[in-house]
Amino acid sequence: MDKHDQLGILLTDHDLDEKSVIVVGDIHGCDWALRKLLAQIVHTGCQVVFVGDLIDRGKGGRSVLTIVRSICEDPERWGFSAATCLMGNHERMALDAYSGHWDGAWRLWLQNGGRIDDFTYLSDTRGWGWLGGLPLYYEHGSPVSWGDDVLSLLVTHGSVQPGVPLERQDPEVLYWGRVIQGYSQRHLTVHGHTICQDGQPLEYSTPTGQVVRLDTGSYHTGVVTAIAFREAQ
Repeated sequence: MDKHDQLGILLTDHDLDEKSVIVVGDIHGCDWALRKLLAQIVHTGCQVVFVGDLIDRGKGGRSVLTIVRSICEDPERWGFSAATCLMGNHERMALDAYSGHWDGAWRLWLQNGGRIDDFTYLSDTRGWGWLGGLPLYYEHGSPVSWGDDVLSLLVTHGSVQPGVPLERQDPEVLYWGRVIQGYSQRHLTVHGHTICQDGQPLEYSTPTGQVVRLDTGSYHTGVVTAIAFREAQ
């Protein structure tokens, strides 16, 4: 997709500062959408969390990997107070293809949009170690405001198992799961992975808590979407 057709959309109801937590949806190699999004949030002191699926499908995976790794390793250089990136299912598939972890891993990755260019870049820059060290979930240290509620913010790529201690979650659920369910009534759970069919983030109220889905189908729509949450006063 041409760079002029890519968009980075930030949804926020406040001016960004160090109490803002920006959660960025799936990017899939849409580097210009990422650049346009970053132009709205850099040097604000905010905290940023990427849900994963940086690579595959789109042609700009090299740039996306370079930018996001740089942000995570030196957030202050970009004017952020903190930054992290989660492992998505596409990072997991690429890692399995690289390691030959199981028969058919290479084929599965290619069938799901794997790009040799991304693979080569990760090898040339010794990026596999960084990719393999990405966490599977992020729980923010302070509660955030969501409407009239004050909730703990939990971010995963795919889904979550309600009530199961985070350190005991099934990794396959965290980066592959598609079940829409919150972690607990005390949490706001944010996922990527499953595309919102209308191209906008969707909010759900489930029996196990509030859920926001953030994947706006970047490779198909050219849109990378982020939501700004604010730590509760």
